[in-house]
Amino acid sequence: MKLAVIGDEVFVRMFELVGAVGYIASDEGSVVSRLKDIIENKEYGIIILPERFVHLTKQYREKMLREGEYYPLFIFLPDHTGVKGERIEELKKLISMAVGIELKL
Repeated sequence: MKLAVIGDEVFVRMFELVGAVGYIASDEGSVVSRLKDIIENKEYGIIILPERFVHLTKQYREKMLREGEYYPLFIFLPDHTGVKGERIEELKKLISMAVGIELKL
């Protein structure tokens, strides 16, 4: 299983040290472009992105989930911009919808 990482140079280089294939993206447009390329390639089992791109990538992740053909594991981690808590909020909403009650943490 191959591992891909998308982000700024520092974020990417950190994961390249442990064997990930890095894609440097300096702005939101380049992140989306790189993500599309990776998704079309279908050779990566794990894609790591900075947490600040949770909302930017949501439509692509949802589309892949609906199609069910190929869905890698997406990992969102804090970068130099700090912890945003966006992925946690997204997961709380999904779990609340699944169980039928709103989670409060």
